[in-house]
Amino acid sequence: MKIVLIYNPKSGSALSAQELRNKCKQYGIVIEKLIPITKLTPKRLSSPIRNSVTIAAVGGDGTLSAVAGLLAGTRAIFAPLPGGTLNHFTKDLGIAQELDEALANLVNAKVRMVDVATVNGTVFINNASLGLYPSSLQVRSAYENKIGKWPAAVFSSFRAFIRFRSYTVTVGTETFKTPFVFVGNNQYELLNGGTRKRIDAGKLSVFITRTTSRAVLLKIALFTLVGRHQQLDEFDERLTDAVTIRTKRNELSVSHDGEVTRMRSPFHFEVRKKALRVRH
Repeated sequence: MKIVLIYNPKSGSALSAQELRNKCKQYGIVIEKLIPITKLTPKRLSSPIRNSVTIAAVGGDGTLSAVAGLLAGTRAIFAPLPGGTLNHFTKDLGIAQELDEALANLVNAKVRMVDVATVNGTVFINNASLGLYPSSLQVRSAYENKIGKWPAAVFSSFRAFIRFRSYTVTVGTETFKTPFVFVGNNQYELLNGGTRKRIDAGKLSVFITRTTSRAVLLKIALFTLVGRHQQLDEFDERLTDAVTIRTKRNELSVSHDGEVTRMRSPFHFEVRKKALRVRH
């Protein structure tokens, strides 16, 4: 089996290029092209996409989301592999969380179509949010290299707790005063550990919290920073195909699969049904 492999040398459990080649070789997989995520461009994938080559990516959700954004809507086959700190996408697809086992399964894996979602045209595979969580992520990123990941996560949670702001948000015909909006690619199961049973149902799950209680907001900040925001019960939930969120502020930070981007209001979210061909 021949693949193009994209990897993140800085991910939580990064392997060297040679280690990845050796591992793939053990399972009869030949890497035709090995691309670090920092050097990934649409041009470098144009030939593999055109020829429907399997394009694998090993890394966390941020790495997989970046690759999926280039492959969605094409004939390319995406093979996501676990390899980062957070691997929600591979877990929800039922992919083995040990890289060796995932590679062993890849050769005989089947291809199926799954959904992606977008916010103002930017693709995400798991979720996106406005308000408290993006603010916390920005603070955490600024301090990670200085004090470490988890101390930075705790510090950013408390900073968000102290400095939080609420936004006037309009969803359809309803207006809310809220510090946090979460939009998921397909339905997140709050009572099942925040997992998704399906990533091909063609729906978005939208969660909005109306609370302005500092204690509740601290809980939200802590849960979101450790990847457990779906377990919170302080939300109104809606299931829809698309949603447009308008805010009084012209521009806000939006988190999408762990990355943060400044975007202009209104924020249009939609699901792109069965836009991604996945081998797993």
